[in-house]
Amino acid sequence: MTFSSNDNSDPLAQILPVAAHLFDNSGAAISLFDNQDWLLYGNAHYYDLICYPQGAHLSWPDIVRDNYSQGHGLIAETDDIEFWIQAALAKRRTRTYRQFEIDAWDGRWLLMTETLVPEIGLLGIGVDITQAKNMTTALKQEYQNALITAETDLLTDMGNRRALERLSNILLSKGRHFQVAALMIDIDQFIPYNDTLGHFQGDLCLQQVAQVIQSSLKVGETYPIRLGGDEFLVLMLGVPMSLAQQVAHRIRNGVHKSAIPHPVTSSGLVTLSMGLASREIADPESLSLLLKDADDALYQAKRSERDRISGPQGCSES
Repeated sequence: MTFSSNDNSDPLAQILPVAAHLFDNSGAAISLFDNQDWLLYGNAHYYDLICYPQGAHLSWPDIVRDNYSQGHGLIAETDDIEFWIQAALAKRRTRTYRQFEIDAWDGRWLLMTETLVPEIGLLGIGVDITQAKNMTTALKQEYQNALITAETDLLTDMGNRRALERLSNILLSKGRHFQVAALMIDIDQFIPYNDTLGHFQGDLCLQQVAQVIQSSLKVGETYPIRLGGDEFLVLMLGVPMSLAQQVAHRIRNGVHKSAIPHPVTSSGLVTLSMGLASREIADPESLSLLLKDADDALYQAKRSERDRISGPQGCSES
């Protein structure tokens, strides 16, 4: 047991040894400060926490200043340590009991309680909650990973419809107008491809096409989505139509270069039909209209012998 005062005339000198028997082996970091904030008692765990030798006679502000300047002990997140100390002192004795969390430079987290003991001082008890804190952090990370997984198409590693819904909500919550280009993509005659070669080969084809799409997106904010089956969507934020057309041509040419065999098409290779549209997005209706425009353009491409890009300004390529 360690005391920072050896004044035997002080009644506390009689009380503290009794209390210390309870505190020394508790596993908690325990301290007792007098009403002027001088440390009367600290067990071994407390001195270890503040990085001082046992028995050191210290004031609470000096402990904080030293820990702050040395980068050890307790963490005070501030650019002005004196202001931080004054603000903390104003809280220390305003309530009989309060509870809060603190962290240390060595990575420990403690749940701290302060109890105001009349005519004696402020009793502090810190319980190590590092393991519980790390567990909570790990669970939060697992939850975030689960969200990511839930919004990712496992076959192509693109976003799925949930990702599209989240992106839509984010766009609409900003309270701003965004110019957005939408590119709808469909693999030509994919059903007979699957029927002839089987679903395993169909999945490989989808993965190859998805890889071409993703590698072709070299502009600003672009979001590739697999809507389902052989249908894909690329949303491009703040991209002019001329640049969106270049992206579409790059995807189309990339699939040509991949030369994926197709048993049904006239060329004997996998080709794409694409529909391109652009709108200023300000509300749910304008976003719905953008997707409808792109979808209409896609079906125009499919009606025009496929392997085409259709959209405004006569942007089509056979």
